[in-house]
Amino acid sequence: MDRVRRIELLVRAADAGSFAKAAQLLQLDPSAVSHAIAELEKELRVTLFYRTTRQLRLTEDGEELYRRGREILDKLADVETAMSRTPVHLTGTLRVGMGVPNSRHIIMPRVPEFMRRHPGLRLECLVLTQVKDMHTSGVDLLLRIGEPEDSGLIARKVADLKFGVYAAPLYLDNAGEPVSPDELVRHRCLIHKAPIGVKPLDEWEFVRGNERKVVKVPRTLMTDDREGLLAAALAGGGLMRIGLFDPSLVKSGRLRKVLTGWVCPGAPALYAVYRKTQRLSPKIAAFLEFVGEATAEFDPEHITVQPIESFMEFTRRLRSGVRP
Repeated sequence: MDRVRRIELLVRAADAGSFAKAAQLLQLDPSAVSHAIAELEKELRVTLFYRTTRQLRLTEDGEELYRRGREILDKLADVETAMSRTPVHLTGTLRVGMGVPNSRHIIMPRVPEFMRRHPGLRLECLVLTQVKDMHTSGVDLLLRIGEPEDSGLIARKVADLKFGVYAAPLYLDNAGEPVSPDELVRHRCLIHKAPIGVKPLDEWEFVRGNERKVVKVPRTLMTDDREGLLAAALAGGGLMRIGLFDPSLVKSGRLRKVLTGWVCPGAPALYAVYRKTQRLSPKIAAFLEFVGEATAEFDPEHITVQPIESFMEFTRRLRSGVRP
């Protein structure tokens, strides 16, 4: 095994946190990864990893080799990018991580079009939301709600979600429709216990012109299962404040938006996150183009999602052949 390949295995093992996970991502036997690292240590006469039964951690020498190895792999990727002139002939595997709502409503319904456009490219989509999972799973591109703190990554804002208060007609016919945020305290409210954000999730903020109201609503039901919360609302369980993701529920009349004269600030944004390289990988560029198209077509009336114009301009440049 050549030295560059051994260095690649070191980088993958460090990212994954174990030889076994790195081997799984690279479709190798775990013993092959362990043996390659041992050969590299013998060749360089250094110890690269602290090995325990619970943890795999780089030594100081290992961290230095990891940093330089990452630079080597990025430069090799740049060479591959420079040699790829025609995106239609993309090959290999692109690994994309995303949350369930984004996957189910925006990406997956349109992904066959992307696959027809790039028939030689294999696509692997994983349910991921955290940057640390992106590293350990070997994901090339992560679509996530909220900007990551990791400064070693590029995070492009794709769209702003729109908060709104919704309920099924069944509930509103029985309980009445609130005409002011203050009336929410007399209603059954369904609370999404999301992993992001610092404000209490039972405090709903409303803005109308210069007027601002914050209402602490009853916690009739609280769950971190977003799809479960939506199912409860559709069944007439009560009012929910949420970034809906699916405008068809409103257009079809299955859900009705209330307090339409008020804006609900504080909704998070959707970001596309990928690693920094001198030139953008053609595979990632192609998928970013697709994400821009899918997001714009998903909700053209901007009921639940507002695309970011700078991202749309970025994807237009990609379509015209400009590679940043």
